[in-house]
Amino acid sequence: MIGALIDQWGARNVGIAMLVLALVILVIAAIIAYEAFTRGMGILALDRAQSAALANDRQAAVAHGREALAWMPAEPAAGVIAVDLSDATAKDHLTRLELRVPMKQRPQVAALAALHQVHHGGTPANAVSGGDQAVIAHLVKLAQGGLPPPLTLPDSEPAQAPLLAYVAQARLRAAWATDDREAIRATAGELRLLMPNHPEIRGVEAVLMALSPSVPDTALAPHLNLIPRGTRRDLIVLRLAVLAPERAKVLQPLLPATGAGK
Repeated sequence: MIGALIDQWGARNVGIAMLVLALVILVIAAIIAYEAFTRGMGILALDRAQSAALANDRQAAVAHGREALAWMPAEPAAGVIAVDLSDATAKDHLTRLELRVPMKQRPQVAALAALHQVHHGGTPANAVSGGDQAVIAHLVKLAQGGLPPPLTLPDSEPAQAPLLAYVAQARLRAAWATDDREAIRATAGELRLLMPNHPEIRGVEAVLMALSPSVPDTALAPHLNLIPRGTRRDLIVLRLAVLAPERAKVLQPLLPATGAGK
């Protein structure tokens, strides 16, 4: 076949054509290799970010998430985990990310953008989809103060895990600001279920145990001692002394006034 081409086009022309073809193949191979390399590095960074998130190391999760996003700018998982809700400039990052990701994944980014707006005291103008919208609407109601109302989620379109984790913490904070024992117990149970690795989980568990009549004092006392001594434990013990006076035998020795909580 090559001989026939040489006879028709000449050896010089055939040689040039084969050289060009080889260069094209080399460029394509280089592009494929580069894309595989960048995606591999991005996946490794994303895996580190997710591991940090599971360990509730938010600072490391954001840092590794941003590294993953640098390698994979159109990957929504990297863009989402790289968002720091406390950063007001994250709004611009989410706007750019929503335009870069595939159409079917844009609702995920839009929901996080709405959450960011609520976090900074705003009310999203545009509705998001399904369960995410139910969470956003619930957070707007929580911001108005008072007891946390029931949270109803649709069965067909569940909310994203980051939004559920956020609303669980917001519901407990809202209940904690009231004197409603049952609301505090219920929301502490929700947070315990959704975020078992939360940095303050021992305190959450102590609240849940103290407000649950079925838990004996003999189980509560050792758990309270697992919470590191300091201001946080003092605040929990002081509040529980008001909410659960029947636990006075366990709580009294730990009250700050005795010096045991310092």
